[in-house]
Amino acid sequence: MTQSKTERASYVFAVKEFGDGKPWIMLERSGKGLEVVGNGFVGLELREGITLEEAERLAEMLRESVSAVSYTSFL
Repeated sequence: MTQSKTERASYVFAVKEFGDGKPWIMLERSGKGLEVVGNGFVGLELREGITLEEAERLAEMLRESVSAVSYTSFL
C-alpha cells in the first residue's frame, strides 16, 4: 500500500508584470506556505496576448474559487 502525505496552505493570487509588461500570476503566501516551496514562490505564466485586465479578472476568479493549494508526496 502506498502512503502519502498532503499539506495544504493558503495563498493569494496576485497579478505581477514581467519587465516587458507581460502579466503573470504569483501565488503569494497567506500565512505558512507549503514546505516544498521553501523560500521560493509559484507563478502562473499566462498565454501570449492576455492583457493585464484579463489577468486581474482571472486572479479575482481564482481568489473567489480556490480555498487552498495542496502538495502531496508519496512515501
